[in-house]
Amino acid sequence: MKIMVKRKLFHTLVPIEKAIEIVESRVELRPRGVEVVKLLDTLGRVLAEDIYAPIDYPPFDRSEVDGYAVRAEDTYGASDIRPLSMRVIGVVKVGEEPRIEVKRGEAIEISTGAPIPRGCNAVVMEEHTTRENGLVYVYRTVAPLENISVAGSDVARGELIIPKGTRLEPFEIGVLAALGYESVKVYLKPKVAVISTGIEIVKPGSKLEYGQIYDYNGYALTAYLKSLGTETDYLGIVPDDEDELKKIILNSIEKYDLVVTSGGTSAGIGDIVYRVIEDLGEILVHGLEVKPGKPTVIGVVKEKLVVGLPGFPFSALTRSLTLLRYIVEKISGIEYPILRPSIKAKIAQSLRKEVGKDLYIPIVLTYRGSNLIAIPVPSKSGNISSLLRSNGIAVISRGREIVEEGEDVDVIVLRYIIPEMVVIGSHDIILPSIINVLGLTNKYRFIPVGSLAGLISVSKGYGDVAPIHLLDPITRKYNVEYVKQYKDAVLIFGYRRRLVLAYRPGNPKNIRGFEDLLRPDVRFVNRNRGSGTRVYIDMVLKDIAVAMGIEFHELIQRINGYTYEVSSHTGVAAAIAQGRADVGVCVEYAAKIYGLEYKPLTWEEYDFAVHIQSLETKDTVKLFVEALKSPHIKKFVSSYPGYEPKEDMGEIIYVSR
Repeated sequence: MKIMVKRKLFHTLVPIEKAIEIVESRVELRPRGVEVVKLLDTLGRVLAEDIYAPIDYPPFDRSEVDGYAVRAEDTYGASDIRPLSMRVIGVVKVGEEPRIEVKRGEAIEISTGAPIPRGCNAVVMEEHTTRENGLVYVYRTVAPLENISVAGSDVARGELIIPKGTRLEPFEIGVLAALGYESVKVYLKPKVAVISTGIEIVKPGSKLEYGQIYDYNGYALTAYLKSLGTETDYLGIVPDDEDELKKIILNSIEKYDLVVTSGGTSAGIGDIVYRVIEDLGEILVHGLEVKPGKPTVIGVVKEKLVVGLPGFPFSALTRSLTLLRYIVEKISGIEYPILRPSIKAKIAQSLRKEVGKDLYIPIVLTYRGSNLIAIPVPSKSGNISSLLRSNGIAVISRGREIVEEGEDVDVIVLRYIIPEMVVIGSHDIILPSIINVLGLTNKYRFIPVGSLAGLISVSKGYGDVAPIHLLDPITRKYNVEYVKQYKDAVLIFGYRRRLVLAYRPGNPKNIRGFEDLLRPDVRFVNRNRGSGTRVYIDMVLKDIAVAMGIEFHELIQRINGYTYEVSSHTGVAAAIAQGRADVGVCVEYAAKIYGLEYKPLTWEEYDFAVHIQSLETKDTVKLFVEALKSPHIKKFVSSYPGYEPKEDMGEIIYVSR
């Protein structure tokens, strides 16, 4: 008997704002209760009461400096040439109540923070006085209330200081303590359950079979929700089994305020989350006008929300930073949550997108002069490194199809740290290790865009350093001829890395050279266009085409896998090791990591194009370039198979103006 599995297409996609409106019209997003908590236990908690100041702050007039409490009018006319003298009649220390009144021509020695005695209206700093025989000589005029904090000048008794719905951070807790609060009322933490779905998902630490992936979403979502102040439990991985998923959701609904799943939300036959929610309750939203993250589903089961996030990591996390965060903050008691908290930045390249969807792009925020710049980070929705490399996410709203370079875009800030050095260009396996050895890991961001795109970015001043290995087909030399075509770049000697023609152990296809790529039984894995290695590959293939007397486009049509492009050397090696390809070009070290055999081809020149102004003004860039000259770094480079430093590593090759 043939079993029919029902499918549901995305007939109605809605904007995130509309999704929230639908949810709030069906479910009241509010905290589940209030409790009184000791002040030191309130970090991250949300206030359930308005906080009014029960006292003035400061609670008395106090001195801001060490010096002498005086009548300001007694100092008028005092100067270095003509100091005025006053009789010192006593001392007021911190924490004691002054019992002396100052009259004309008198002064009282006073400590920082001590109460102001009666009759005084100013304090002369000790640095502007000398003292001799019971007299203090004042060398500077002071104005009324100078160096005095008046009672209630910071916080007035009865003033609303912190409204309810505020998340308590260290500074708010300090203010509460300063006003005398020992404990406060806060909302109960939302209890959230996180469930990962999919037969391909396995627990970290277990053996990874081909076709499987470790569970990223379950751990990332649980940690993120905890950072929002929730009590979140990760309930593990549920395979694509409707009955099992129904059981765990029903059990979770009884114990938790919110259930969050990842994976299985699309409209395919194997996607079960939306069907389970529909069987158990009601679907409110299935599909958002966003990219990535369209197949987000929101439903209600027994009056509790169930949010199904997409399985691809970047999709799931972008929806968590917007939609899920809003829902969680509402049920946490945050009074006015913001759906997309953002700042403005100028995009560093032109973009085209679908008019009817919001587009989310991971970016690196940096400064170019006084302008905040957003440099896109190449990413796909399944990537896990995008948010690691980025410090923000650009949001291009619906209604915009083309965004020109330099236009303002909204940016959700992930980290409020602007990198001191942006490295943008060709990926290299050992470069992050070199930067780490130099102690610069926390001061830079790397954007892998390929050699040519990196060089263009540095020329425009967006990036600081572009690692490049671009082979000129005419001179057969690396990098210099390309740098000559762009302005404001300094080419710095780097190191060499050996390219190899890699294949599986034992060479089962009997690969001897590039000519074997034309065999119908051989599958090739290529590098991405714009990469230096791709330039080398195409140059060799063009030479073969000339020798065969055919056009280049005819030659590549005969190569099985020429259009199978990957963006890194390890991507090439992995494709061969896993049997998706038979042969490819990668650096020797990548071939060794994957246990491949290989035939040496040539040494690439991996140099660094640096923006002139960055080299002149940025200390981190200077340090990086200078460190390349050191014997220690040269020895470090030599320690990797297939790498060797150039003799002039760190020196200038060429300056383009």
